[in-house]
Amino acid sequence: MRNAPSVSYLVGRSAFLGGLTVVVGVLGMVAVLLVITYGRLFAGLLLVPVWLAWALAAWRMRSRQVHGRLTWSAKESEWSWSSAAYLHGVGLSRVERVYDLQAWILLRLHNPDGARIWVWAERQRDPVHWDALRRALRAHA
Repeated sequence: MRNAPSVSYLVGRSAFLGGLTVVVGVLGMVAVLLVITYGRLFAGLLLVPVWLAWALAAWRMRSRQVHGRLTWSAKESEWSWSSAAYLHGVGLSRVERVYDLQAWILLRLHNPDGARIWVWAERQRDPVHWDALRRALRAHA
C-alpha cells in the first residue's frame, strides 16, 4: 500500500461534530431545566452559568475551526495544506490520524514550523475521493 494515488480533499469543520455539539447542548439545557423544575431551584440556578460557559466555549471552538484543502502528491511523496492562512500551500512534515470513525477522521497536521492544525475529514464532502484519501492516510500518515 506504499503507492497510494494522488488525492486532494476538502477538510475542516465537521457537520457531525456540529450536530453532536447541538445535541449535547440541548440535553444539558433540558437537564438544567429539570433540576430547576423538579429539584432544587438554587442548585439549578447555579447550573445556568455553567451551561452558558459551556455553550460559549463550544461556539468559540466551532467558529475557530479552520478549513482548507489537504493534498497528497504521489509523485513528490508529500502532503501539503492550503487554506486562507496558507494561500499558496505549505508542505506538511506529518499527518496523523488521531481518531478514525470510518466516515469521519480527525487529523492533526504538522507543518515544518511546528504548528499543529486540527481538522476533520468527512466522507460526505467528497465520496468519490474518500477511499483514495483513506489509502493515502494509511500508507503515508
